[in-house]
Amino acid sequence: MTDGAGPQRGELASPGRRVLRAVIGLLVPIAAAVGLILVVPIDLYDWMKAAHLVTVTAWVAGMLALPPLFALHVGAGPGPAADMLGLIEHRIIRHLVNPAMVLTWGFGGWLVSEGGWIASGWFHGKLALVIVLSAVHGSVSAETRRLARPGGLEKARSRRGFYMVLNVVGVVSAVGTVILVIVKPF
Repeated sequence: MTDGAGPQRGELASPGRRVLRAVIGLLVPIAAAVGLILVVPIDLYDWMKAAHLVTVTAWVAGMLALPPLFALHVGAGPGPAADMLGLIEHRIIRHLVNPAMVLTWGFGGWLVSEGGWIASGWFHGKLALVIVLSAVHGSVSAETRRLARPGGLEKARSRRGFYMVLNVVGVVSAVGTVILVIVKPF
């Protein structure tokens, strides 16, 4: 039993609390890294690379979690389950995926300015794939808004295949990006 102050021990946390914990879980290591950078003389490049990897992971994970949620949302039909899924989708995109994308681009931009590989072929390929990931982000964000509109659920029934395509494009782009960065084939 709760007094309205939130879940008590032993109770399941609300979706909002879980999203908040995810965001805190993302921001705490970044804040700790910034604190270390300010206190300990270190190589800033390595810390920025680590922060970039953390935010990329959060960004891609959130984006890849949403299309299956959309399919569940559409399959649930109107009612409390669909309302809850819509709330979860909104919170994931707003509190995890959007900030992670902004931080990813910010850290990545800094790394490019310091790395000196702007003319490298592998970097051009990576940049193209990151632009594709950003397009997937835009599609996922638009779908979140579309499903939240009145009548959006009914209009989305024919889009279940599109959700699968979004996931595949996201996975292939993320894997391709990792391969280009690690192997640097050209």
